[in-house]
Amino acid sequence: MKFLNLMYRFVFVLFFLFFAGFIHSKSIPVGMTDASILQVKVTVQYPHFIQPWRNKNPEVRQSTGIYIGENKIIIPAQAVYFYTSIEIKKPDSLKVFTAELERLDPDLGLAILKFNDPNASKDLKAVTFSNEVFLPGTGLVMESKDQRSLEEKKIRMIRLDMEAYASGYVELPFIEIQSEEKLDGVGELIVDVSSRIPQGILYQFKENNTGRVIPTFSIRHFIDGKNFPFKGFRFKPLIDSATRNHYGLRKDDLGVLVAEIYPGSSADGVLQLEDVLLEVSNFKIDPKGYFDHPKFGKLNVSYLFHNTNDTDSSFGKKIKIKVFRNKKPVSLELDLKPIPESAIRIPYGNSRFQTPKYLMLAGIIFQELSEQYLTEHGNQWRNRVSKELLYLNDFYRIKRNSKEGKVVFLSQVLPLSGNKAYHTAHQMILKTVNGVQVQSLEQLQTLISESGTPYVHFVMSDGFEMIFKKEEIQSLNAEAKQSFQIQRDSNF
Repeated sequence: MKFLNLMYRFVFVLFFLFFAGFIHSKSIPVGMTDASILQVKVTVQYPHFIQPWRNKNPEVRQSTGIYIGENKIIIPAQAVYFYTSIEIKKPDSLKVFTAELERLDPDLGLAILKFNDPNASKDLKAVTFSNEVFLPGTGLVMESKDQRSLEEKKIRMIRLDMEAYASGYVELPFIEIQSEEKLDGVGELIVDVSSRIPQGILYQFKENNTGRVIPTFSIRHFIDGKNFPFKGFRFKPLIDSATRNHYGLRKDDLGVLVAEIYPGSSADGVLQLEDVLLEVSNFKIDPKGYFDHPKFGKLNVSYLFHNTNDTDSSFGKKIKIKVFRNKKPVSLELDLKPIPESAIRIPYGNSRFQTPKYLMLAGIIFQELSEQYLTEHGNQWRNRVSKELLYLNDFYRIKRNSKEGKVVFLSQVLPLSGNKAYHTAHQMILKTVNGVQVQSLEQLQTLISESGTPYVHFVMSDGFEMIFKKEEIQSLNAEAKQSFQIQRDSNF
């Protein structure tokens, strides 16, 4: 009898777990009258990347929020970078609620907010996201504006493709859409027109009437608190016959060339430069880097590594690959990991919520190179910045090895009488200080403070030199802080 009781309990627990999982993953339609879509107003104050000791003027950003339960709202991450306050309005209510950022994924481009008032979510209905994506198909964009009732606009969901969202580092799946109506692309909920089952979140809409949607399975993965996998390498197409002959490939062979490997990533220690990637998870890879998906058609090979759709995802599993190495086929297994941030030498794309660092020495501003600094120079930034910095940003964003440091450069010289000889110096890469190669601003600060010599000798990559007495550095810094209203010698 005791054994039967234990068996009944075991069966009950299994049934409960299965039922709970079923409920969690079940798609629930979102109705026109459901209180699920919120208006979000965010006040932001962006840092100044050219003058990193100050911030820009505050701005207000409007966004759509989607209630997901447990007092939480999901919105585009771009809306909350460098926020100072977040205000949320519920449907048919004049009361304003505040919220704070709970979590953000810079590559997926989504953030989760949490109401400060535990009772703020009263009368709201949670939206659930599942794996169900109906492509191609017709959808509805649900948006709320100016305290009016919900508006719905029709769209056509065309296909699934891959890209890096909002200038992120990792390519992730997106749904391409078309619409004849004007859309904002600020986090609106997309539902299927007939079933009203959520299909994703609209994060971009262009003047040519095309837009991009984050699919439901990626959203659910993020809400569950999971990281996104990254393949850890970049590849080049192999489309010309001469190059294919060089690597020993026959005319009918497929495959792409492994051109870059991120230190500490999934591919590090498994793949080698100039491997030819032939197959991933038994899918053959064509010379342009695409494979044939049974449901979504032609997709970039990154889908097989980065996708989190439960039906065909390799998340949490070893992924099987086949390469052509030294003119011989080799079978390998790759354990997927998130992108190693430490492998990024020059930050690019979005700022990832990181403020620009600076170090002032003798009234001279040193910074670490990032794409944000370069793009701060306006729409024509590629024509306005140092060609050496531009070259490094284009081709050396990723570390070639784990010991390679950041690119430290002299961004500007604040005009003081004591550094007059160097006023023309601008956007120069710092190579050494007192003969030691510089790897970061922190190291540079340490080299100066611990220097036992009376002089500090700076050498730039083009041979330009600067020499200061050690005691001059602090006195010139004090003068610069007073003259240019700079609070600190550094901000790290």
